[in-house]
Amino acid sequence: MAQPALVFFFLLTVTAVAARDAPLVSPVPIGQRYIVGGANGWRVPRNKDMYIKWAAGIQFYVEDSIEFMYKNDSVAKVDKYAYYHCNSTAPAGTSPAKDGSSLFLLDTPGYAYFASADAKHCKKGQRLMLNVKARQAPAPALAPETEEIPTPPAPAPLPSSPAPAPRRPVMENGAAALASTSSRALVFLAALALMGLIRA
Repeated sequence: MAQPALVFFFLLTVTAVAARDAPLVSPVPIGQRYIVGGANGWRVPRNKDMYIKWAAGIQFYVEDSIEFMYKNDSVAKVDKYAYYHCNSTAPAGTSPAKDGSSLFLLDTPGYAYFASADAKHCKKGQRLMLNVKARQAPAPALAPETEEIPTPPAPAPLPSSPAPAPRRPVMENGAAALASTSSRALVFLAALALMGLIRA
């Protein structure tokens, strides 16, 4: 039978390794959230081009989301044909008229089409076409320009001097640093438990 301290150390080591490789925080959406139509919301517009003008003032990117807020209405994501011909209707047996809101994630680049499920409303301009752009990766930071100052050559090391210790990589972000610190703390606690200084 294994000693309790040895089992504790083994479990602690496995936990430390798992914690080092696991993300500490779940990913968060990076996009913006827009209310379609702004203060007007999603309704039959006074002018057929109301939603065209609203969308023209915004550049939409992948990971952005749009929210339709409406009363006694509905919205459906449709294809290009249904957008232009206003032939998308609510499924049989359901009523398209309701109050509420609908949230859509813009998850692919290209055109996205939305329309009221009531064909009459769509024909009066209650439809929306968005051109969704791919989100660009941030450009790497450029190093500031510096004057190159010649440095004198380093003296040759003495034969009896030890080789310098390899440098550890610098952590790129706080999560990695925290994971590394947590792992070290767990290993330290395990060592204390093995020495009998703390009890598991």
